[in-house]
Amino acid sequence: MSIQGHVVATGDAAAIQPLSLRAIFAGWLIATGIAALLYLGGLALGFSSFDSWNAASSAKGIGIGTAIWMIITWVASLFLGGMFASWFDGRNDDTSGAVYGVSVWGVSMVVTSIWIACGLSHAISGHGMVATQHPGAAPQTQGPAMMAPAAVTVLDANIAHLISQAGDHDRDASRPITAALIADENETASALFAADTGVSQADAAGSLARLAPEVQSAQREAKAAADRGAHYLAMTLWIAFISALLALLASAIGGWMGAAHVHRVYHLRNYPGRL
Repeated sequence: MSIQGHVVATGDAAAIQPLSLRAIFAGWLIATGIAALLYLGGLALGFSSFDSWNAASSAKGIGIGTAIWMIITWVASLFLGGMFASWFDGRNDDTSGAVYGVSVWGVSMVVTSIWIACGLSHAISGHGMVATQHPGAAPQTQGPAMMAPAAVTVLDANIAHLISQAGDHDRDASRPITAALIADENETASALFAADTGVSQADAAGSLARLAPEVQSAQREAKAAADRGAHYLAMTLWIAFISALLALLASAIGGWMGAAHVHRVYHLRNYPGRL
């Protein structure tokens, strides 16, 4: 039984062929599988390098390593995904191969965006469900958080003590007052304190004025925590942007290289101009 070489010609007929959605989907599946494999390897490396006796230094190193590994994962997985997509298509066209690579990148970005949006939506809806089903526990996740700066916690405890001296033993009543003081809304804080304790607003303002050192310290720490949060969020977004940009270039190069070497994959076919 003889095997005849299949001749793939270039020209108008090849140029008008539409893109193969199956090839793009298959390339995306390969990119996703490789990314999952690399993510598992990154998790293994991260947990292996964590030192509980030096948690701060380990956390910083893991954060830097995570950023680098994220970039490597996106670049490597989409490079191979674009290359395989052009191989699945089987056309002898470098430009078409690059288009396949970019298409795989686009599908990956859309799916990742949908996944992140669904995760955030689920987290927000889950938080609201817990607050509805357990109203007594809801205030614990509002106002000064359990992981709030130390000065904020001290200020909240002092306000709760003042409220308890007035006969109100609801510790959660101090949290909106603390939030108002940190936001430098003294009149609002005085009004809330007066409503909770039954004293006049002038007496409430005098009681809160005695906590001025604690308020200033809490404001400084709250602003510092907000600055750190903004810094980390900005770094995360920059890393995501750089990863996506480099992955776009890698996927286009991968698809282009895949089409350039398609004759090595389908070695029984005859591609004119390919040796």
